[in-house]
Amino acid sequence: MKFEIHNGEYLGTAEWLAPGQVRLEMADGKHRQWFERFFSAEDAQLGGSVECPEMTLERRDDSAEAFERAVFGLTAYDCTVSRADQHPTAERRSA
Repeated sequence: MKFEIHNGEYLGTAEWLAPGQVRLEMADGKHRQWFERFFSAEDAQLGGSVECPEMTLERRDDSAEAFERAVFGLTAYDCTVSRADQHPTAERRSA
């Protein structure tokens, strides 16, 4: 699962490979460091039933689902994202 990330300009891509493994393709080292910290961070969520709520912790790079939630959470940082692995130009680049 690979996403292109923009903040008014193209920043690069982030691709989930396996638990704890996100490949970042970014030319700017400061952006790369920020996104490395971002994807290795944990999110706390309230789960469980209404009668018995519980807090759960999940690293943003633990699963494809957690990664996807984190990517779309980048909108809070004025970023836009799009799926790079489903974009028609992505197929031409890899061919």
